[in-house]
Amino acid sequence: MTKYVLIIILAIAVSGCATLTKPGGVLYRPGQERKLAKAVMLLEQGETSAAGELLTALSAEPGVARVTDEALFRLSLLRLASGQEKNGMAQARQDLERLRKDYPASSWTPLAASLIELLSATHEVRQQERKLKELNLSLTKEQKELKELNLSLTQENKDLRESIEKLKSLELELGKGSKKL
Repeated sequence: MTKYVLIIILAIAVSGCATLTKPGGVLYRPGQERKLAKAVMLLEQGETSAAGELLTALSAEPGVARVTDEALFRLSLLRLASGQEKNGMAQARQDLERLRKDYPASSWTPLAASLIELLSATHEVRQQERKLKELNLSLTKEQKELKELNLSLTQENKDLRESIEKLKSLELELGKGSKKL
């Protein structure tokens, strides 16, 4: 009989351990904290790819205050540093917006707000750069056309001067011929 009681207690304990590490379970938060600590350690060691995967997984799981918010912030920094200009900035901005929305009391939120403003300003500057490049191209094309027109007008001016000189010399010859008569 005691064997059956021990088996039942053991079965309950074993099945209970699996639910303790799920969201809302007693061991869920410490597990998430360990994952974050490992990601930070990987970042310090320069293993950004592995750290990024761990931070992405952490941010995709149900949130834990003071863990998920830090993971989101660090992940956004990694995405900004990844060099994937457009895509990295967009993903980083989404992470920062989520951090600001889901964790308004977090110590990372003011930093996220500052980064969002910086990303917005950077985006506006890039748009202005694109517009200026387009304008520069247009002006360069117009300048080329004006140079060609100037060359054409210079040639016409030269031709007109030559014609005027011919007319003057003809007039002089005609003037000399009419005096002889």
